[in-house]
Amino acid sequence: RNWLSGRSENRWISKCGNTWNKFVNMSTEKKVFIGIGLVTILIMAGGIFLLSSEDDRLKRPFMGQEVKIESKNHVPDGTEIQYNSNPPAGGPHYETTAHAGIYDTPPPDGNLVHSLEHGAVIIWYKSDLPKDQVEKLKSVFKRVSGKKIMVPRQSLDVPVAVSSWGRVLQLRTINGEQIKAFFETNYNRGPENAPI
Repeated sequence: RNWLSGRSENRWISKCGNTWNKFVNMSTEKKVFIGIGLVTILIMAGGIFLLSSEDDRLKRPFMGQEVKIESKNHVPDGTEIQYNSNPPAGGPHYETTAHAGIYDTPPPDGNLVHSLEHGAVIIWYKSDLPKDQVEKLKSVFKRVSGKKIMVPRQSLDVPVAVSSWGRVLQLRTINGEQIKAFFETNYNRGPENAPI
């Protein structure tokens, strides 16, 4: 049975009608003020939701194998740098970051590592990876968000690897879900949260 029945239903409908009529007859200035107030409340609620989601993400453990980082110093461009992992996941780096995007020719490791320091995640693939596999990786890359770079690497020991500051995930096959999870967990968790 309907909870609103008989007289109480008529009173409720009458109150709604009266409220609507009051709103319709309100000055434009008051309507704008109410509209701004409602939009502000919605924006604040959305912001609170996003912040709580980000807090949850930052509480998750990092993905990938941990790589010991001995330094995060800047060195002059062109300096030869030895890294503790292949691909690199942190260490000394050049002054300039590598910009986000897909590269056919990789920038120097020193620029890529600086991007990792700023919270980027990099997908590395073996230079001789078949073209259809590279296209599959590009498809995965386009579906993830955040600061991201995709580059070929001649000396890669596995077909595909993903790195963030201090972490590397090496993959024998392209696993889109695992790559996506790595991005979602590890992006923007470098020592500096800055643009690339």
